[in-house]
Amino acid sequence: MKKILFTCILFLGLTMTGFAQSAKMKEKATEKVEQLNAEIVAGDKSLALSDAQKEQIYNLHIERLQALKKVNKDGGDKAAKKEVNQKYNQKIYKEILTKKQKKARKAGKEKVKN
Repeated sequence: MKKILFTCILFLGLTMTGFAQSAKMKEKATEKVEQLNAEIVAGDKSLALSDAQKEQIYNLHIERLQALKKVNKDGGDKAAKKEVNQKYNQKIYKEILTKKQKKARKAGKEKVKN
């Protein structure tokens, strides 16, 4: 009986750890989307991200974080991590954002620095 109880508690603990990590990933992805939107809005309020763009960028950030986790697990170095980040950033900046949004982000980012 003690073994069964111990096994159940162990399984529950491992399950909760998995949920905590995915929640952390979701939170980080949401934070990145909001940061990008804030930079764009600081440059030009009329060019804010649409809901569809936010969803696409959010999903890409989740994929990026999972890919980075896999690289870390496989013992990847900084170059491998940089490659993963570049791949996903290119998708965001070349496929999702418009030219006007990219210009607004650049202007907004400079405003935030100053």
